[in-house]
Amino acid sequence: MFTDRDRQKCDELFDRYYRGRKFYDTLYREKVRAHMKKGDALLDAGCGRYMTFSQDLTGVARVVGIDLERTLDTANRAEPFGVCGDIGRLPFASSTFDIIISRSVVEHLPAPLEVFAEFGRVLRPGGKVVLITPNKYDYVSVIAALTPYSFHRAIVHKVF
Repeated sequence: MFTDRDRQKCDELFDRYYRGRKFYDTLYREKVRAHMKKGDALLDAGCGRYMTFSQDLTGVARVVGIDLERTLDTANRAEPFGVCGDIGRLPFASSTFDIIISRSVVEHLPAPLEVFAEFGRVLRPGGKVVLITPNKYDYVSVIAALTPYSFHRAIVHKVF
């Protein structure tokens, strides 16, 4: 399993990246906002069922989320708008978005080159893609490595 050296490396990485800093969601959101202008169109690729991260960006950008799971009910809301779909075959016109964000999705892609080609297609010239992936020694990654996939699916549906 994990050796003492692995645990030490985990502690060192945590100290290097997180100790004394804001929680990474807040830090990541600030970095995304730094690349946005008022009125930009933002795609949250792999937004999750409730679009919890990108909902906080609606004051700056027009937010659209896409996920394999059914996303939040937007029947009575203009924003954010959630779409159920595959990010490898985006159901949007070319040059639609100014910025694309994706959190903890890239490491799960069976065909990342197809997804990146789609990102390039729907991104406007000069647009940006901002990705975040988990660290091998992040506590969530460690727990995920120790538990069966069926547990992941069950817990995700209960928590999110």
